[in-house]
Amino acid sequence: MHGSLRTFCKLAIGTSALLLAACASTRMDAQWSNPAYQGKVARGGSVLVACEAQDLTLQRICEDQLAAALAARGAKPTLNSQLAPATTPSAGNDPYVAAAKRVGARAIARMTLGATVPVAVDSGPRIGIGIGGGSWGGGGSSVGGGVGVGFPIGGSRVTQAFGAETALIDPSSGATMWSGRASSSTSQDVSGQITELAQVTADALVGAGML
Repeated sequence: MHGSLRTFCKLAIGTSALLLAACASTRMDAQWSNPAYQGKVARGGSVLVACEAQDLTLQRICEDQLAAALAARGAKPTLNSQLAPATTPSAGNDPYVAAAKRVGARAIARMTLGATVPVAVDSGPRIGIGIGGGSWGGGGSSVGGGVGVGFPIGGSRVTQAFGAETALIDPSSGATMWSGRASSSTSQDVSGQITELAQVTADALVGAGML
């Protein structure tokens, strides 16, 4: 292999490895804490857990997993989806704030899920068809070459990544105590991705002194 081509291949392989490593795990991308709430924690207190997602199934998985992650770290979660709707909603009030006040929650943990555009990836082996070269002509002329055609067996699988924007809210004032953004790896396991997002978010809340 030519020296410059060999160098290029090594750089390409190294870059690909770094990109794969960067996308291989769920992580917190950014977080913010309200200085006014330093030392005011939700640990041991009731927390209203609410999730917003593109469909009901993702919403319920999100609430279950976030509630489990918070409970494992000392909070007492109440799922918003399990509460009966208010009989007399107050105009202009955040519905989560109103629900939290009804159940006496010390904080609201609201997670909003978003998904990237799905990506189709080939699954299974591929079939290849090759046509080799030959020679002809009285003058000994020859033509060499080949044509290859490949296609996958069994179709494609669809994978996507998720992002989660989470806010910890003070029900008494509606103020945001903490907010953070997390992203998952690309996978077909949606439940697993949401579980990992809930876990890294709860860990970040612990690190920020909120739990």
